[in-house]
Amino acid sequence: MSPLESRSSSRHPRPFRAFRLLLVACAALAAPAAGCGSGGAQGSGGAAAEIASIDARLRGTFRLVRFDPEVPLEPMLASMLEFQYAHLVIRFDGQRILGDSPGLHVDRAYEIREPAWNRFKIISYDEAGLAYEAVCEFSGEKELIVYAQTPPWKGVATLRRAQ
Repeated sequence: MSPLESRSSSRHPRPFRAFRLLLVACAALAAPAAGCGSGGAQGSGGAAAEIASIDARLRGTFRLVRFDPEVPLEPMLASMLEFQYAHLVIRFDGQRILGDSPGLHVDRAYEIREPAWNRFKIISYDEAGLAYEAVCEFSGEKELIVYAQTPPWKGVATLRRAQ
């Protein structure tokens, strides 16, 4: 059973929708928030400063270089994922995560919570307001590791800052 079948009423998930969910998971990967002050910044100027620091480090453009799903993908989805490694561009602007590749465009609000030096939680929201959670960690100056926690795209993604 694929990760998508558990959320879909049909036997065969629509690949485009499934792939958009992957992008949301990757986008949930890392980013400052539409409402940087919500969640992690409650009650403490220190947390707000940490969120602002993470926001500054996240802003910009990244490329998806790897995604290791918790559950193996069906061959068609795995093939679509392979295509994205060369094409998917993700931009964090402090309020929105924008993901683009040929035939795919995703625009999501996000927020940062629970900042802790190089690690933080990011919550992104789809069109219906459904939240997707990920724990993110900066790895050096150019990479962001995203531990996507929301099915159906649970797994680990690596994003690299675009040149």
